[in-house]
Amino acid sequence: MENFLKEEGIYYLNVICVKWGDKYGPEYVNRLKSMMTKHCTRPFKMWCYTDEKYGIDYDIEIIDIPEEDGLEGWWNKVAVFKENMPYTGRCLYLDLDTVIQNNIDDLIDYEPHELCGIWTYWNEVWTDGDYEYATLRHKTPFNSSVMTFNKNNCTWIWNHFWKDHNEYIMKYYGDDKYLGNETEYKTFPQEWVYSRLYGDGIHEPTDKARFVNCAQMVHYRPDAKICLMNGPTSEPHYARFKSNWS
Repeated sequence: MENFLKEEGIYYLNVICVKWGDKYGPEYVNRLKSMMTKHCTRPFKMWCYTDEKYGIDYDIEIIDIPEEDGLEGWWNKVAVFKENMPYTGRCLYLDLDTVIQNNIDDLIDYEPHELCGIWTYWNEVWTDGDYEYATLRHKTPFNSSVMTFNKNNCTWIWNHFWKDHNEYIMKYYGDDKYLGNETEYKTFPQEWVYSRLYGDGIHEPTDKARFVNCAQMVHYRPDAKICLMNGPTSEPHYARFKSNWS
């Protein structure tokens, strides 16, 4: 367990999430903590980088988003690589709407010294800067909803971004495209993470899919480690996953 930060004789993994604005309430932060406790055997410390700490459980460390950065939405995720963040060593970043379904110890230990994220096998698309639709330009299959990294090796990612951040914000529609185009990264094995909306890219599109309220088709892979809750997120779509929250 040499990859973890030793503090007072205990090895810690840093689990980090970002909560900006009012799209997600504090319950999403608290759910992540509960799921980590249930599905991870590694001792960890949890951090929330946020502009509003109200309602977040007391045992989750708060890092205030500085107003002077002037970043909105997903661009605050790039700040997890800042050198002056109060954590160091091994880190796991999780989007607030991810669902941990099974033990993730293997995921935490995977590629311990590299930035590692998700390869969207269900949507392997590359586009250049001349693509017709601006929101899809510079698209790569990299997805940052779940990332592991050694912070000591990755502070350059923030420094590189911040040096020309206005240019990157204009060039890339989202942090996924920035990270996918401006960094070298590893990705997790295909079967570990899947999309609630698109599946995992292994099975047929309709395998283990169902309709909820006769509307959107969704996917459920019971053996996967993590589900990305992109697409529909109404109460019926979360019902299957509530047992993972406690």
